Amino acid sequence: MGEKFKYGDWELSLSPDSHPRTLMVEISTNCNYNCLHCFRNAVPNFKKCNMSYDTLELILRKGMEAGVSKLVLSGWGEPSSNPKMIEMLRTAKELGFTVALNTNGSALEDMAEELVGLGVDEVFVSIDAYDIKLYRDIRKPGDLSKVMRGLKKLLELKIEKGSVKPQVNAIFTITKLNVGEVSRSIELTRDLGISEIRFSNYIHYPGGVDLSCIDDEGCLEKLKGELDLVPLKILEGGVKVVIPNLAPTTYRSCPFFSNRALFIRCDGIVSPCIYYSRNWRTKVLGVERRINEVILGDIKREGLIDIWRKSYKMFFRLYFLRLPSCLDCNLVNYCLITRSNETDCWGNKPSCSHCPYLHGLSYCPL
Repeated sequence: MGEKFKYGDWELSLSPDSHPRTLMVEISTNCNYNCLHCFRNAVPNFKKCNMSYDTLELILRKGMEAGVSKLVLSGWGEPSSNPKMIEMLRTAKELGFTVALNTNGSALEDMAEELVGLGVDEVFVSIDAYDIKLYRDIRKPGDLSKVMRGLKKLLELKIEKGSVKPQVNAIFTITKLNVGEVSRSIELTRDLGISEIRFSNYIHYPGGVDLSCIDDEGCLEKLKGELDLVPLKILEGGVKVVIPNLAPTTYRSCPFFSNRALFIRCDGIVSPCIYYSRNWRTKVLGVERRINEVILGDIKREGLIDIWRKSYKMFFRLYFLRLPSCLDCNLVNYCLITRSNETDCWGNKPSCSHCPYLHGLSYCPL
């Protein structure tokens, strides 16, 4: 029976057949990189762990029971840091899941054959520069040459086996350091077998290096110039390009609820999304905010469909956008309510009103 609640003069209920379709699962919070823009650094006492194979198997079983069809391996760490990752991918594919992997690409050369052989559907590779030195400066101590060798090997194996899988997409996080490489990156992606490149604005956090381009007038103008070149580059290269908003707009959409998705942390805790899965602080468009973790349940103790139904009020607000738009409110620099995600001026608890993913400023790794 659907969950019911009252909204003004209306009595609303969640459809009995409502269920999650996608799970983003964090199989590791370890990482072999120490990227300048990584918001792991904004989490106090950040805990590192690898999810066990048994926990992942439990998630897949409960996911199947709940009607989940897609699995995304991503989170606050590098999935390939988990020594059981290939085994986890194999199990997910054998059970019939559509599977996507979000990676820094450092292990692509070693696992390319398995990714193609298993039929992994998508691979998202974070590449924030195509200059070797700049890449290393941003993604310490990353080796761009090794990532490129992995991408080329992946492409060669796909051609050799006559496979279109995995589709390879690049994620490019725009900062003050790499803004000059935005248009150039499109030129270089086709030869690496990349089908799509998704640009994302850096999410700044207090105490981190001030790399935010959209908060800097000079950098923002340079970025606009780079993006003006994008249509021509698309025609030349044939690569699909996804561009972020450079300021809040009327259109808003939550990637997690649009995809009926939940986020499962390395420890089995379930959150509504990756952004609200931990306690941390952000600084978006000059305003600092405290993000409190939002916990829906524990996959080790509860059924996934039961956990899903706990989010129905958030789901309703996001589906119908029954929430204010904090980022472009004329009181944004003065309002104390918006300084955390605890609540907003419409009484929503918690509030998603200032999430950069909701406003399309940054690309959600879903």
